[in-house]
Amino acid sequence: MQIDLRSTKKNKFALILSLVLLVLLAISGSAYAWLYKDKILPGVYVDNINLSGLSKEEARKALLDLQDNFLRQGIRVRLSTAKAGQTEVILPSEVGFNLQAAETAEAAYLIGRNGGLWQRFFSWLTALVKKQAVQPQVDFDEKELQVVVDQLAVVYDEPRVDIRYKIDGTKVSVLTDKQKGLLLDRQRAVELVKTALEKLSTGPVELPFVVDVPTVDPATIDDSLRQAELILNDSLILKYKQKQFVLPPEKIGKWILSAYNGNRLVPQLDKLAISAYVTEIADEINTLPQDLVVEIKDDKVVKFVPPQSGIVLDEGATVNLIVSALLERMNGASEVKEIALPVVTKKPLVDKTAAELGIRELLGKATTSFASSPPNRVWNIKNGTKFLNGILIPPGEEFSTVKSLGRIDNTTGYLPELVIKGDRTVPEFGGGLCQVSTTLFRAVLDAGLPVTARRNHSYRVSYYETDGDGNYIGPGLDATIYSPQPDFRFRNDTTSTILVIGYVEGDKVTFELYGTSDGRKSEVDGPYTLSTIPPGDPIYAETDTLAPGERKKLESAHPGGSAIATYKVYYPNGEVKEQVFKSYYRPWPERWLIGKAKASNATSTPPTE
Repeated sequence: MQIDLRSTKKNKFALILSLVLLVLLAISGSAYAWLYKDKILPGVYVDNINLSGLSKEEARKALLDLQDNFLRQGIRVRLSTAKAGQTEVILPSEVGFNLQAAETAEAAYLIGRNGGLWQRFFSWLTALVKKQAVQPQVDFDEKELQVVVDQLAVVYDEPRVDIRYKIDGTKVSVLTDKQKGLLLDRQRAVELVKTALEKLSTGPVELPFVVDVPTVDPATIDDSLRQAELILNDSLILKYKQKQFVLPPEKIGKWILSAYNGNRLVPQLDKLAISAYVTEIADEINTLPQDLVVEIKDDKVVKFVPPQSGIVLDEGATVNLIVSALLERMNGASEVKEIALPVVTKKPLVDKTAAELGIRELLGKATTSFASSPPNRVWNIKNGTKFLNGILIPPGEEFSTVKSLGRIDNTTGYLPELVIKGDRTVPEFGGGLCQVSTTLFRAVLDAGLPVTARRNHSYRVSYYETDGDGNYIGPGLDATIYSPQPDFRFRNDTTSTILVIGYVEGDKVTFELYGTSDGRKSEVDGPYTLSTIPPGDPIYAETDTLAPGERKKLESAHPGGSAIATYKVYYPNGEVKEQVFKSYYRPWPERWLIGKAKASNATSTPPTE
């Protein structure tokens, strides 16, 4: 038997080499593990932030700095239409964006620490030569993102010009000129911005538009004219007991809008305009509940009388009855000529005394000015203040401003304000209510109560940058609301009921909070302006509500930027609680309406004998 000594030596060498390599791997692995014990391995990134060698806490703080920068810069979006590639900024704070810094830091720390020894070793080697990206874990409200995109569409949509109604008194005609339009692809825009939020990308993001093509078949015009004329066939009478309100055809004609059903032009009724009318007649019907009676002397409640029941017009039901009665005329049904107006009873809120509720002294107070506001804004401020005045907040309960203001429409007495929508102006309800929520926010800060939800406005508003005496304080102490979100909320963490008192004197609104003091004190450091961004170029929208070439300014320019305010509450037991309010404002350019040339191409039917 012959033994190959060279082969045996070679095998021994290979074995020894393998053992040496294993020892070296073990030593280097141990050294590597020791060197990065409790630290993130090399080559680990979130966005462009290198987290290599950081502890989880250090990584968390670095990620919070990344979030602050993202919140401050926002996402730049480009909207390329006939108005020529305008750029807007979407602030992540508008959609409730939050980077889960601790969870993301944990995910970064686990890179190279999962699996068996060889798998981990391979990850260590990979980390030395290749960047390993960790997806940031983020939260945001997709419904609010949809609202933001919808608001952009309102400004930048260029709707088609289609066959449409023209009503002069009781005479109906049809304008037949047509023109293609461009509409923001809202679903795709939401997806693109969502991706930017998930990647913490500041853009720019190009938002796509789709062509809006006229659809009405001219052969259907005669039937469309007949439907509108049937609506104007007669007056409509509204009655409540001995009161009577007559809607003549001329008034009804002002409520007819152009709508589209496939390739047909059909009449639609302007519910906002009808709502505004119903709000007017409600003042002649309503027997409002008796106001809350509170007598205060030396900041003490000495008299408290609960509100009493009243009778009020159900404005929402009234609007629906009017719309149904008028639209039924198109179907040839028996014509409704009279409507009995519906009313509802408003009951008192409480029947306990102030002493039983623990309402004894002033806890906090704030005043803001709404000088130079338009009439409808003033009305809405007064109406919103009325709804909050007299509200009682039991111990431990969270207060919601949006819920307490009621439905923001005509059913609760709010008036519309004109806003830009595409190429025309239309009324919307509740303009000015942020003055109410902002004033209440500042009263809460003065009382030392915990704020559970507060959002700054998308852009800076001059009304909210002064104190109650008109002194400039800068941006950062405003609280915006819009039903159903965002909301301003706070909690009654005292041991007694809190009474909200709100009132308007002259051009100022004031909120006072009463309860039983536990000795806490509060202070606000700020607000301080951290940065300023220029407003950008003006935005123009054509409209047929102005004479050709006439200009109407809708919005003044507002610079963007960021601000911060620190809120501290000092309790009698020595505890101190702190909340930091960071505000990010996007730049807001001037917005104008410009009258466009009016088309003269129209057809009409002869008057009915």
